[in-house]
Amino acid sequence: MKASFIRKTLTVALAALFCALSLASCKATLKPGENGLYDSQNKITYSHASTVYEATALVKEYGKLALTDKESYALYTIPGMDPTEMLATEDFNIVYAEGVTMPTLLEMAPTVLRICVDSSETIREVHKLDDSVAIASLVHDFTSGQSLSYPAGSPLRSYKARFESTQYPGFYYSLTYVEYAEDVEIDGVSYGRYFLRSAFEDIFIPVGDEIHKSMGFTD
Repeated sequence: MKASFIRKTLTVALAALFCALSLASCKATLKPGENGLYDSQNKITYSHASTVYEATALVKEYGKLALTDKESYALYTIPGMDPTEMLATEDFNIVYAEGVTMPTLLEMAPTVLRICVDSSETIREVHKLDDSVAIASLVHDFTSGQSLSYPAGSPLRSYKARFESTQYPGFYYSLTYVEYAEDVEIDGVSYGRYFLRSAFEDIFIPVGDEIHKSMGFTD
């Protein structure tokens, strides 16, 4: 009986080990190639998205992004997206497959704007704006406005502004909201106090006072 029990135990242990090894071997590995980040297992090439796209959540580990033999990052699936189309790194950056086009802020048609404090350790939401008219106005200003040179002066306030879309639940469109104590003047022209910025694309665009009013700030 003891020998039979040992055989059964070994069989179960080996089966578990085999399953674990099979699952590990099924995980995808993306490596830098001629045209982007190549997944040789699934024959898919991915590209890095702009940092304005930020995963809303990391759902399930899918594989890894191996930049070098010593440097790699875990890859995860994100809400509402097939992993063969889009993934997120462990630091919430997005990679997207060849043939996929990332939507503009206007195309995302966001319905919620989350205002957050971004520190070195965590991102904390401090305000939620869900006024569709106010959000549409901000989106219009940003997508139709002319980018300006980023001024040298320090802003009075600065927040991470995460635009959230029901059509694209897997990622935010993240910008920086900056507000100045006085109107910003460039070449004799005043552009107001409120701006949205994308450091990645070097875009700095004046917008309305919707965030200022929604957060209850007083002049």
